[in-house]
Amino acid sequence: MMSLTSRVEARPALQFGKNVRERLLTGLSALCLSGFTAVPAGAQPAPSPDPAGTPFTIEDLFDVSSVGTVSVAPDAVHTVYTRWRRPNIIRGEQDGGAVSETRVWMQDGTNRLVLDERVGAYSFDWMSDNELTFRSGRLEDGGSTIFGIDVSAPQSEPFALFNSDSAIDMYDTSPGASALFYSTTRQEEEGPDGAEMGFLVNVTDRPVPVSHVVRVNIERPAVTESVLPIEGYISDLAASPDGRLLAVSLAPGSSSDDYMLNSRTVIFDGETGAPISTVPTDGKTGDIAFSPDGRYLALMAAPARSDSAPHAIAVFDVQAETLRFLTDGDDADEVDFFWSADDELTVLQHRGTQSGLFNMTVEGSRSGAISHTGFVVHRFDGNGHGIAGVISAPHYAHELATGRDMSRRTDGNPWLSDRQLGNQEAVRYRARDGVEIEGILVTPEGVRPETGWPLIVLAHGGPESHYFNAWATDFDRPVQFGAGRGYAVFLPNYRGSTGRGEAFAALDRADAPAAEFNDILDGVDFLAASGLIDPSRVGITGQSHGGYAAAWGATAQTGHFAAAVAAAPVTNLVSSHGTTDIPEETVVNHYGVAPEEDWTLYLNQSPVFHAAQSRTPTLILHGESDSRVNVSQSLELYGYLRRVGQSPVRLVTYPGQGHRLSRSAVRYDYALRMMRWFDTFVMPGDRNAPLPSPDLEEIQNLVAGRD
Repeated sequence: MMSLTSRVEARPALQFGKNVRERLLTGLSALCLSGFTAVPAGAQPAPSPDPAGTPFTIEDLFDVSSVGTVSVAPDAVHTVYTRWRRPNIIRGEQDGGAVSETRVWMQDGTNRLVLDERVGAYSFDWMSDNELTFRSGRLEDGGSTIFGIDVSAPQSEPFALFNSDSAIDMYDTSPGASALFYSTTRQEEEGPDGAEMGFLVNVTDRPVPVSHVVRVNIERPAVTESVLPIEGYISDLAASPDGRLLAVSLAPGSSSDDYMLNSRTVIFDGETGAPISTVPTDGKTGDIAFSPDGRYLALMAAPARSDSAPHAIAVFDVQAETLRFLTDGDDADEVDFFWSADDELTVLQHRGTQSGLFNMTVEGSRSGAISHTGFVVHRFDGNGHGIAGVISAPHYAHELATGRDMSRRTDGNPWLSDRQLGNQEAVRYRARDGVEIEGILVTPEGVRPETGWPLIVLAHGGPESHYFNAWATDFDRPVQFGAGRGYAVFLPNYRGSTGRGEAFAALDRADAPAAEFNDILDGVDFLAASGLIDPSRVGITGQSHGGYAAAWGATAQTGHFAAAVAAAPVTNLVSSHGTTDIPEETVVNHYGVAPEEDWTLYLNQSPVFHAAQSRTPTLILHGESDSRVNVSQSLELYGYLRRVGQSPVRLVTYPGQGHRLSRSAVRYDYALRMMRWFDTFVMPGDRNAPLPSPDLEEIQNLVAGRD
């Protein structure tokens, strides 16, 4: 049994340390956000920006802020949401990852700041209609703290609801029982350290500590805790409203494969921790939540182990111990839900490039379906009293919306109305075998060139993801800033993508290049036949699985692409299987056989196997600490292309960065290099153009300005 030394005190007696107190007072003193404009209740999305405005640029991305998390209070009077942005290094802000503030929107139209960026709140839950709980690594002086704040009081300050010396991994509250459950990982004692003698080693099979579950009874003024006999590799937990039940997602091991493929949800007695039942799922699982009366547990789940994503809604009857899949077989994907009544769910569905909502009973009856037009709902939250969501559209980034009709309530980027944005629309075409494929096409403002626009193909990762007809621009997604430089941008939802049900997602099994990547080529041919684009000036880019597509385009499909920018690309399926953190997922969800069972299958679908025929200038970008796609994949492709010597190739790696590049400076560097590569080889249609300088003038000028 682990030993806990949590500091548990009554709420009135809790005190912050001096440093924490000073940060709180400083952080809460700024009660407004520069550039934020509230949209009155019931307001509709803003019209498209004036085409005569200034073209959107890479640097504009530093000014884009987006709504992230949204959480609706039990009585729905208050809706708390975060607004995040990236540090603007161009204007002198310190480099780093994204920062966020917390705001509250109320039904009377009031919209105000609750916690500013210096607090950096996350992981929200509610203890009452007014009392919000959250985490904040910036306010903690060692250990872990769960904070509370009364969002109904404009001048309210956070207080430490519960403070523990042990690290809190995740938590959930049970307002009806004044209980809080959290998981914590016991830190193993370190063995003998020979670093001072030069013995610097990493042992990969060192045991990973398991997690434990603690119940905290927050009865004021008394607060008590008890360690429940629940331990393992925990990926999620959810308490019933009355605190009598606790659902915990447990994996059999600590690997990414175990968390992704082999997690199972177990229901425990919330008081004693005794196991009650196990939810009999076989595939991937996602979010879990108890019904208001605690009888049912709903969860996102994959009906079959081979399904690529937890795309369906399932309901487990706790009393009868039976599981029912409510949405298996849809030609769309269910992506989010909340309980609107004891026996009814409200479900968010993504269908192709659009979204919609509907209600569903635990018996599977549907009602109240709404399809969204002109915007897409990315995520939502709610209950029987209200609903709020995060929406975006082609001409505005992620904003807060409320009500079943998802009326937009905020406008965090009013300056976008002064930018000239590309024209964006959904397109559909038939692949060579007759399958209908969807995608998004963005074209520059103005008259189409006689020979058509140069084109950038943006392949998404996953492949368990897809593009919406909504805001899609980021530093690694050259949508609006690509259009601003005169490129058309094509975002294909090739087979294997989500959003169209498991049958469509399964069409790429064991043959990504012939299935998925031929869909991309067929889309380019479709656009060329329409006269919209110049087929001799086409570039391709993508990250992760999208990087695999770009690397395949640069090698096996080299005749189609004037340039490629491959980020974190899979380039050798054989060696990737031995270095990725998800080898089992690759076999179960994508290939059906392991490499040692069919070496030829894996080798033939590897870009390095086709490197000798490459005539495409290729830029390769990769984070050096990537555990999903090891940086050696980029080293292999670079080594083969350089040795063959048929076209320009450059490799850029980013120290300390993982699979997704996080720091502002790194993302800016990425975008600048990508667009310079396309400007050099795609815009003029010259594959033999001189290789651009390895240095970036924009970065040099920025650094010189700091000096």
